[in-house]
Amino acid sequence: MLYRRYWQPLFTSAARALRSKTDAADLVQDIFLSIWNRRHDLNITGSLAAYLQTSVRYSVIKYIEKNITRRDYLILLTEVLVNYQPPDVESQLQIKELQNVIRSAVEQMPHKMREVYQLSRQHHLSHKEIAGRLGISDETVKKHIQHALQIIKTAIRHNATTFAFLLIQWLK
Repeated sequence: MLYRRYWQPLFTSAARALRSKTDAADLVQDIFLSIWNRRHDLNITGSLAAYLQTSVRYSVIKYIEKNITRRDYLILLTEVLVNYQPPDVESQLQIKELQNVIRSAVEQMPHKMREVYQLSRQHHLSHKEIAGRLGISDETVKKHIQHALQIIKTAIRHNATTFAFLLIQWLK
């Protein structure tokens, strides 16, 4: 009964944040499974709907942190921030701060890593195309991109409060 009653709004929030119906469905299913597994120990004193929405928000943030290395995630994040900017000034400042964090992280990368990253993310070239253009191996391209994404992930993690605030505002 709870699943039928709350699944759709939870799924909608997750799908809007993740831009993937499959991932959103899995995330919501995991939340309900977690509640079922903890049903004997769980003590929800407030609104169940609020508890579930909060669970979705935190699960989305955790999912994004875990999967930030996905190929198009940073492009998607930029699109979300550009196309769905909340109207209030504080949120716009937070968005600019996060964009600056990412831009700064990219600018501080070693030259070759930054070049590989930009060819991959801005010019949408495959690993093979980048390797051919720069005269390096596919494996070297892969390593440069992995390290670049780790640098960006670390920079965002150091600004996790800003990132979490933006996601929560966007999910509302």
